[in-house]
Amino acid sequence: MDVALQINQIEDMIAQGIDAIFLNPVDWEGIRPALAMLEEAGIPIINYDTEVKDFDYVTAYVGSDNKNAGRVAGEDLVKRFPDGGKIAVLDSPTMNSINDRIAGFMEAIEGKNFEIVAQQDAKGDLETALGITEDILQAHPDIIAIMGGNDPTALGALAAAKAANKTDLAIYGVDGSPDAKAAIAEGGPLVGTGAQSPISIGKQSVEVAYKVLNGEDFEKRTPVETFLINEENVEEYGTDGWQ
Repeated sequence: MDVALQINQIEDMIAQGIDAIFLNPVDWEGIRPALAMLEEAGIPIINYDTEVKDFDYVTAYVGSDNKNAGRVAGEDLVKRFPDGGKIAVLDSPTMNSINDRIAGFMEAIEGKNFEIVAQQDAKGDLETALGITEDILQAHPDIIAIMGGNDPTALGALAAAKAANKTDLAIYGVDGSPDAKAAIAEGGPLVGTGAQSPISIGKQSVEVAYKVLNGEDFEKRTPVETFLINEENVEEYGTDGWQ
């Protein structure tokens, strides 16, 4: 999670004479100097998973439909709590993928009587989310749900909820990671994850890169399907790997 290190790594790659780069930025805005260097070197950028802010530098982008990944979590929350209630949101403003997920979640719950009593930057990190959630649960013991911008965030919130012996919560993440699916299968407070498929993202990124390098027509943007995994379908996707 060190953008300066990532920029240095890209400088080294440019010096090695690479033909193309697959780039998942640590910081969607802070990566800009590396994008400028790649452009100057004439190296095509296949930006995947997390979109960069300065999109004009990018040759092609392949990534999850992140807005939908947040939306399906919000829709599930509305079904579980048709009367609404107080909720908390753990976001991460430097990660555009998480920004999109939270935007989709907010759209899904708009006008459904949910009150956001806390919204904080968990940095997409389990330990950070754990500490923040501990404070939120103390300040707002009556919340009914927590939306995490990714699965590590949700798992941090889950750890805090378990430590506080507060199991009457609905916690959501986004990723569809093995750890999150295992927690859902246990039937605990982590009830859903807006799942993406890293395998599909990887395969489709490579397919686009071959087209770019071979001078063939390619899509500037390739959205990869996202969907909800909850207790109803978690066994279908398994808990020992990614989908």
